[in-house]
Order: sequence, then C-alpha cells, then structure tokens
Amino acid sequence: MEKDAVKLTRQIAATMAMENMALSESEYDVLLRCAAGEQSITLTIQEMIARYTEH
Repeated sequence: MEKDAVKLTRQIAATMAMENMALSESEYDVLLRCAAGEQSITLTIQEMIARYTEH
C-alpha cells in the first residue's frame, strides 16, 4: 500500500472523527482501497449509496 494513500485515508478519517462521524473499519477499508487506486471512485459511490439506502 502506498504511504500517500494511507496518509490521505488517515487524514480523512481524522476529519470525519472531528465532525463526530467516525468511520467504521469497513468504511475505512473502502476509502483506503479507493485512495490507493485499487477501487474506482464510481464503484465506491455506488456501494455506499446501496449500503445506506437499503431497507
């Protein structure tokens, strides 16, 4: 894993935590894969929409 991707993911997670919106481990992993270029942003957005709109 690239150090830049890990650093960016940690910064985003810290920002989210400061806003009282801590990321779950699975959300952190998805964000890390996206930052590292292992998963497309489009796919990530689609997964998040599906996850949070399921009933």
